[in-house]
Amino acid sequence: MKKNQSHLPIFMQNPKTNEILNEVIAVIPKGTRAYIVGGAARNAVYYRIFGKAMPQRDYDLLLMGNMGQFVKNLRKLKFTCGLRRKNYMVLKKKKISKPKHHSDYIILDIHTPKEKNIIKNLKEEANFTVNCFAISLRDITSKNWYKKLIYLPEAMVDLKAKRLHVNIVHKHPANLFACLRFMSKGFEAPSKEEVKTLLWILGGLQKWRYKRNVKKIFDYVGGEKKARQLAKKLGIKADIFDFEIIKNLRNKKQ
Repeated sequence: MKKNQSHLPIFMQNPKTNEILNEVIAVIPKGTRAYIVGGAARNAVYYRIFGKAMPQRDYDLLLMGNMGQFVKNLRKLKFTCGLRRKNYMVLKKKKISKPKHHSDYIILDIHTPKEKNIIKNLKEEANFTVNCFAISLRDITSKNWYKKLIYLPEAMVDLKAKRLHVNIVHKHPANLFACLRFMSKGFEAPSKEEVKTLLWILGGLQKWRYKRNVKKIFDYVGGEKKARQLAKKLGIKADIFDFEIIKNLRNKKQ
């Protein structure tokens, strides 16, 4: 790693990632704003504070501008398209010639939000306060990226304290699984009332999302046994790793 990269966001300190994301920055259409949000932004700040890296699978991008042209430009850079929905698209590019794992790709989850104000977007979309961070994609190559960071005040306070507070719940039925992943890294659990709410909305999780999230948490925390231990710490009696049980959670009083 070059010395002049040591002050960049942690993900930019990998030479191949740095190279590819610089290519991405170069093809952002004129008049279009792009922000890294979610786990990548949070992890960059976490590393800056604690000097420890957290696992990361992809890059959530908020794109405010010309999505069609941006995607065309990325395709020219040999990005391939994956999942595609209204106002959302996944693209990825190989970091090595023969990729075998997620980590062998740069994966971009690109969203085009209705809300074009980045602060309002964080308030209305981020699940936990510790995820209320954003970095302009054009700033990730700057040594001063940390000073240009966009965030809600409570985001920095809670991240430094490694404390979980729910920011918004209704759009994220898998938040309880995300909570367990944070706890496995030493984060303080949300309040009991927040846990009850997270458990209730878990019942609305679609089966295909449920399977993906269960696998994700088992991989993240080190297996099913550890995941169950974390759930027990939250005082959860229901078997949240059984889909037939969680789909009935909303019909029961917690």
